[in-house]
Amino acid sequence: MFAINDIVPTTPDGPLVLVAVKKGERILKTMFYNKETRTMQVMHDENQDEHTWSITYNPAKKAIYNSQYSDKEQRREFDIASKKDTNSRPADNKLTEINCITKQERLIITLKKEKISSMSSSNDKLLLVTTNLTNHSKPEYSLVDIATGKRTKIKLPILTRQFVYMSPDGKGVYYLGSASEKNEEEGRGVYYYDFTSKIQTPIFIQEEGFINNFMLLNK
Repeated sequence: MFAINDIVPTTPDGPLVLVAVKKGERILKTMFYNKETRTMQVMHDENQDEHTWSITYNPAKKAIYNSQYSDKEQRREFDIASKKDTNSRPADNKLTEINCITKQERLIITLKKEKISSMSSSNDKLLLVTTNLTNHSKPEYSLVDIATGKRTKIKLPILTRQFVYMSPDGKGVYYLGSASEKNEEEGRGVYYYDFTSKIQTPIFIQEEGFINNFMLLNK
Protein backbone atom coordinates (compact mmCIF):
# COMPACT_ATOMS: atom_id res chain seq x y z
CA MET A 1 0.00 0.00 0.00
CA PHE A 2 1.04 3.57 -0.69
CA ALA A 3 -1.58 5.24 1.51
CA ILE A 4 -4.58 4.12 3.60
CA ASN A 5 -7.46 6.54 4.16
CA ASP A 6 -9.82 4.27 6.11
CA ILE A 7 -9.84 0.89 7.85
CA VAL A 8 -13.27 -0.59 8.63
CA PRO A 9 -13.62 -3.78 10.73
CA THR A 10 -16.46 -6.18 9.99
CA THR A 11 -16.90 -9.33 12.15
CA PRO A 12 -14.21 -10.98 14.33
CA ASP A 13 -13.71 -13.64 11.66
CA GLY A 14 -14.50 -11.38 8.74
CA PRO A 15 -12.25 -9.18 6.62
CA LEU A 16 -10.89 -5.73 7.27
CA VAL A 17 -12.07 -3.32 4.59
CA LEU A 18 -9.66 -0.62 3.48
CA VAL A 19 -9.92 2.52 1.40
CA ALA A 20 -6.38 2.74 0.09
CA VAL A 21 -4.06 3.54 -2.79
CA LYS A 22 -1.83 0.85 -4.27
CA LYS A 23 1.84 1.61 -4.64
CA GLY A 24 2.53 3.36 -7.94
CA GLU A 25 -1.11 4.45 -8.37
CA ARG A 26 -3.23 7.43 -7.25
CA ILE A 27 -6.81 6.10 -7.22
CA LEU A 28 -8.42 5.22 -3.87
CA LYS A 29 -9.97 1.76 -4.01
CA THR A 30 -12.02 -0.52 -1.81
CA MET A 31 -9.97 -3.50 -0.58
CA PHE A 32 -10.87 -6.58 1.47
CA TYR A 33 -8.06 -7.93 3.65
CA ASN A 34 -8.37 -11.54 4.86
CA LYS A 35 -6.70 -11.66 8.29
CA GLU A 36 -6.31 -15.45 8.28
CA THR A 37 -4.68 -15.85 4.86
CA ARG A 38 -3.15 -12.35 4.82
CA THR A 39 -4.36 -11.77 1.30
CA MET A 40 -5.93 -8.69 -0.26
CA GLN A 41 -8.79 -8.50 -2.74
CA VAL A 42 -8.98 -5.17 -4.57
CA MET A 43 -12.36 -4.25 -5.99
CA HIS A 44 -12.25 -3.05 -9.62
CA ASP A 45 -8.47 -3.32 -9.63
CA GLU A 46 -8.30 -2.48 -13.34
CA ASN A 47 -10.32 0.75 -13.00
CA GLN A 48 -8.05 3.79 -12.80
CA ASP A 49 -10.81 6.40 -12.80
CA GLU A 50 -13.21 5.66 -9.93
CA HIS A 51 -12.23 6.87 -6.45
CA THR A 52 -13.72 5.37 -3.29
CA TRP A 53 -14.37 8.15 -0.78
CA SER A 54 -16.70 7.31 2.14
CA ILE A 55 -17.32 3.84 3.54
CA THR A 56 -19.30 2.15 6.32
CA TYR A 57 -20.21 -1.37 7.49
CA ASN A 58 -23.72 -2.59 8.30
CA PRO A 59 -23.67 -5.68 10.58
CA ALA A 60 -27.38 -6.41 9.99
CA LYS A 61 -26.82 -6.66 6.24
CA LYS A 62 -23.25 -8.05 6.49
CA ALA A 63 -22.37 -5.56 3.80
CA ILE A 64 -20.10 -2.63 3.07
CA TYR A 65 -21.54 0.60 1.69
CA ASN A 66 -19.21 2.95 -0.14
CA SER A 67 -19.36 6.10 -2.24
CA GLN A 68 -17.40 6.48 -5.45
CA TYR A 69 -16.83 9.23 -8.00
CA SER A 70 -15.07 9.62 -11.34
CA ASP A 71 -11.61 11.16 -11.14
CA LYS A 72 -11.94 12.48 -14.70
CA GLU A 73 -15.29 14.10 -13.93
CA GLN A 74 -13.92 15.71 -10.77
CA ARG A 75 -10.95 17.12 -12.70
CA ARG A 76 -13.32 18.62 -15.27
CA GLU A 77 -15.26 20.31 -12.48
CA PHE A 78 -12.01 21.69 -11.02
CA ASP A 79 -11.04 23.10 -14.44
CA ILE A 80 -14.45 24.75 -14.91
CA ALA A 81 -14.30 26.30 -11.44
CA SER A 82 -10.74 27.52 -12.00
CA LYS A 83 -11.70 29.30 -15.24
CA LYS A 84 -14.73 30.90 -13.58
CA ASP A 85 -12.85 31.58 -10.31
CA THR A 86 -15.58 29.88 -8.27
CA ASN A 87 -15.79 26.98 -5.84
CA SER A 88 -15.74 23.61 -7.57
CA ARG A 89 -18.82 21.40 -7.74
CA PRO A 90 -18.39 17.71 -6.93
CA ALA A 91 -18.57 14.92 -9.44
CA ASP A 92 -21.60 12.65 -9.24
CA ASN A 93 -21.34 10.32 -6.25
CA LYS A 94 -22.44 6.71 -6.62
CA LEU A 95 -23.43 4.76 -3.51
CA THR A 96 -23.08 0.97 -3.71
CA GLU A 97 -23.54 -2.08 -1.50
CA ILE A 98 -20.90 -4.84 -1.43
CA ASN A 99 -21.73 -8.17 0.20
CA CYS A 100 -18.76 -9.02 2.46
CA ILE A 101 -18.98 -12.75 1.70
CA THR A 102 -19.86 -12.96 -2.00
CA LYS A 103 -18.47 -9.51 -2.98
CA GLN A 104 -21.59 -9.04 -5.07
CA GLU A 105 -22.31 -5.35 -5.71
CA ARG A 106 -25.57 -3.43 -5.95
CA LEU A 107 -26.18 0.23 -6.78
CA ILE A 108 -28.23 2.00 -4.08
CA ILE A 109 -28.43 5.59 -5.36
CA THR A 110 -26.52 8.13 -7.47
CA LEU A 111 -26.26 11.73 -6.24
CA LYS A 112 -25.91 14.34 -8.98
CA LYS A 113 -23.20 16.91 -8.26
CA GLU A 114 -23.16 16.08 -4.56
CA LYS A 115 -20.26 14.81 -2.49
CA ILE A 116 -20.80 12.25 0.26
CA SER A 117 -18.45 13.53 2.95
CA SER A 118 -19.23 10.71 5.36
CA MET A 119 -21.89 8.14 6.15
CA SER A 120 -22.94 5.54 8.68
CA SER A 121 -25.50 2.76 8.72
CA SER A 122 -27.88 0.91 11.00
CA ASN A 123 -30.44 -1.78 10.19
CA ASP A 124 -32.21 -0.74 6.97
CA LYS A 125 -31.00 2.87 6.73
CA LEU A 126 -27.94 4.86 5.71
CA LEU A 127 -27.19 8.31 7.11
CA LEU A 128 -25.42 10.53 4.56
CA VAL A 129 -23.57 13.80 5.11
CA THR A 130 -23.38 15.61 1.77
CA THR A 131 -22.24 18.92 0.28
CA ASN A 132 -22.99 20.53 -3.08
CA LEU A 133 -19.55 22.16 -3.33
CA THR A 134 -16.16 20.49 -2.97
CA ASN A 135 -15.11 23.02 -0.30
CA HIS A 136 -16.74 25.73 1.83
CA SER A 137 -20.23 24.30 1.67
CA LYS A 138 -22.83 23.81 4.39
CA PRO A 139 -23.42 20.08 4.96
CA GLU A 140 -26.80 18.48 4.51
CA TYR A 141 -28.07 15.27 6.13
CA SER A 142 -30.17 12.51 4.59
CA LEU A 143 -31.54 9.08 5.40
CA VAL A 144 -31.50 6.54 2.57
CA ASP A 145 -33.56 3.36 2.55
CA ILE A 146 -31.12 0.55 1.70
CA ALA A 147 -33.70 -1.61 -0.06
CA THR A 148 -35.26 1.05 -2.28
CA GLY A 149 -32.67 3.84 -2.46
CA LYS A 150 -35.32 6.36 -1.39
CA ARG A 151 -33.66 9.44 0.07
CA THR A 152 -35.17 11.72 2.73
CA LYS A 153 -33.38 14.91 3.77
CA ILE A 154 -33.43 15.59 7.51
CA LYS A 155 -32.57 18.54 9.74
CA LEU A 156 -29.91 18.10 12.42
CA PRO A 157 -28.82 20.80 14.92
CA ILE A 158 -25.17 20.54 13.88
CA LEU A 159 -22.70 21.69 11.24
CA THR A 160 -20.23 18.86 10.75
CA ARG A 161 -19.06 16.83 7.76
CA GLN A 162 -17.61 13.91 9.73
CA PHE A 163 -17.95 11.92 12.95
CA VAL A 164 -21.73 11.48 12.73
CA TYR A 165 -22.90 7.93 13.51
CA MET A 166 -26.35 6.38 13.52
CA SER A 167 -27.26 4.72 16.80
CA PRO A 168 -27.48 0.88 16.71
CA ASP A 169 -31.30 1.05 16.92
CA GLY A 170 -31.50 3.66 14.13
CA LYS A 171 -33.49 6.07 16.31
CA GLY A 172 -30.89 8.82 16.46
CA VAL A 173 -27.28 9.86 15.88
CA TYR A 174 -24.13 10.31 17.91
CA TYR A 175 -21.99 13.20 16.73
CA LEU A 176 -19.00 15.34 17.58
CA GLY A 177 -19.93 19.00 17.53
CA SER A 178 -21.36 21.93 19.38
CA ALA A 179 -24.57 22.61 21.24
CA SER A 180 -24.97 25.70 19.04
CA GLU A 181 -25.25 25.99 15.25
CA LYS A 182 -23.95 29.57 15.44
CA ASN A 183 -20.87 28.83 17.57
CA GLU A 184 -19.08 25.60 16.65
CA GLU A 185 -16.94 25.77 19.79
CA GLU A 186 -19.73 26.30 22.31
CA GLY A 187 -20.12 23.17 24.42
CA ARG A 188 -18.04 21.14 21.98
CA GLY A 189 -18.21 17.43 22.66
CA VAL A 190 -19.99 14.18 21.84
CA TYR A 191 -23.80 14.33 21.80
CA TYR A 192 -26.74 12.04 21.06
CA TYR A 193 -29.62 13.46 19.01
CA ASP A 194 -32.98 11.68 19.03
CA PHE A 195 -34.88 11.86 15.72
CA THR A 196 -38.31 11.78 17.40
CA SER A 197 -37.88 14.06 20.42
CA LYS A 198 -35.29 16.27 18.67
CA ILE A 199 -33.42 16.49 21.98
CA GLN A 200 -29.60 16.78 22.15
CA THR A 201 -28.15 14.82 25.05
CA PRO A 202 -24.49 15.46 25.99
CA ILE A 203 -22.45 12.26 26.27
CA PHE A 204 -18.98 13.68 26.82
CA ILE A 205 -18.02 17.37 26.94
CA GLN A 206 -14.34 18.27 26.89
CA GLU A 207 -13.83 21.02 29.45
CA GLU A 208 -10.20 21.57 28.48
CA GLY A 209 -8.33 20.76 25.30
CA PHE A 210 -9.87 19.82 21.97
CA ILE A 211 -11.55 16.65 20.69
CA ASN A 212 -10.43 15.87 17.14
CA ASN A 213 -12.58 12.81 16.50
CA PHE A 214 -14.29 9.78 18.04
CA MET A 215 -15.55 6.36 16.95
CA LEU A 216 -18.79 4.60 17.85
CA LEU A 217 -18.27 0.92 18.66
CA ASN A 218 -21.16 -1.54 18.89
CA LYS A 219 -21.19 -4.87 20.74
